[in-house]
Formats: sequence, C-alpha cells, structure tokens
Amino acid sequence: MDMNYLIYVSASSRMLSADDLKKLLEDTRYQYISSGITGMMLYSKGTFFQALEGEEEQLERVFEDLQSDDIQKCVIKLKSGKEDCRTFHDWSMGFKPASEEFSHINGFVDPFRWDFLTDHDQKHPAVNLLKTFAQHNLQY
Repeated sequence: MDMNYLIYVSASSRMLSADDLKKLLEDTRYQYISSGITGMMLYSKGTFFQALEGEEEQLERVFEDLQSDDIQKCVIKLKSGKEDCRTFHDWSMGFKPASEEFSHINGFVDPFRWDFLTDHDQKHPAVNLLKTFAQHNLQY
C-alpha cells in the first residue's frame, strides 16, 4: 500500500519554553494520531523540521493549516511523495529537553540518542534529513 509523505521546515513565531514544547508535543500528538497521521517533528533554536505520513488529503489540510498557525511561520515544503509503506508508526517529537521529565512523556524521542531513528526505514527520504537536522542543530 502506498503511503503519502510530506517533509517541511518552518520557523517558530517565538522561542518556545519547556512548557510550550510539552504542550505542543501532547496536543499535536493527539491531533495527528486521531487523524491517522504519523511522523516525527524535531525542534531546535526556533526551527521546526517535520516529516508526516498519511492520506494525501489529510497532509494537504495539515500543510494548509500550518500557513496560519500561531506557533509556526515561514512554512516551506521540502519534499512530498509516496513510499511503499508507512515508516513512522506513530507521531513523536524530539528537542533538547530542559530536564529528565521529558523522557517519560509519551511521544517524546531523544534526538541525542544515536539510535533514535534505527527503527525506521533508512531508505525513506525523511530519515536522513531528520538525522542531519538532529546532528547539526541539537548537539548544543
């Protein structure tokens, strides 16, 4: 079964606090999973990088909604297309955590772990882009 994907980058409308990131993770995870959308979002120093998978109409709706989002601005689609199957089996978010508490939040992925993407299809266009973003933006 073909799976549609969408990869984009955007800027944060403001710098987000640890509480802002926690709320964003929880709210977005619920919204996407209940809509059948999976993927991964990384955040670093005011920049979002996200890969989403789902039905084409849902992904287009999400991308359209992002154009008027309060948190994200300057949304740029990097790539979209189809893959043979779903790579991301849920939706998760990674960022430099302010404290250890984030490791216990459902949907949080630690981009400092070398294996944070090993469970995903390494041939998917998003996987190398997510790895590169993490390596260059989340180290400090």
